[in-house]
Amino acid sequence: MKTILVAGSIVLSLTGLAGTAPVSAGDLSVERAWARATIPSAKTGAVYFTIRNASARPDRILALETTVAAHAMPHQTVQEGDVSRMVEENSLNVPAAGVLELKPGGTHVMLMDLKGGLKPGQSFTLNVTFEQAGTISVPVTVGRAGAMGPE
Repeated sequence: MKTILVAGSIVLSLTGLAGTAPVSAGDLSVERAWARATIPSAKTGAVYFTIRNASARPDRILALETTVAAHAMPHQTVQEGDVSRMVEENSLNVPAAGVLELKPGGTHVMLMDLKGGLKPGQSFTLNVTFEQAGTISVPVTVGRAGAMGPE
């Protein structure tokens, strides 16, 4: 019986880390939102997710906000020769009838001035405001440090 309870707990915890159900507004849906764990004293973190646009019109992210950081802003990783650097973007475009994928090494949301480290298993909300679809409250689950996708 103890083995079944432990196995069930592991499955439930892994399911939670795989991300929550997609959230939608209008023709946009946001899915698989996750962040990497950080050390407790970290001042920055990152959030990744996928946006699907079923509309014939493009949309774009105008604002990002969360309670775990003083600022949340879109960034793009740019490769220049052997050097990678991050560049802040004014907004992120979601193509008509398309997908915008935020992932490690590419487009992502930078969390600046974290109000404490991000811990594995922790959840928080990221409010994403779109030009057409309005604001979507996106649940974000924190995975392990160094993760390359939701676990």
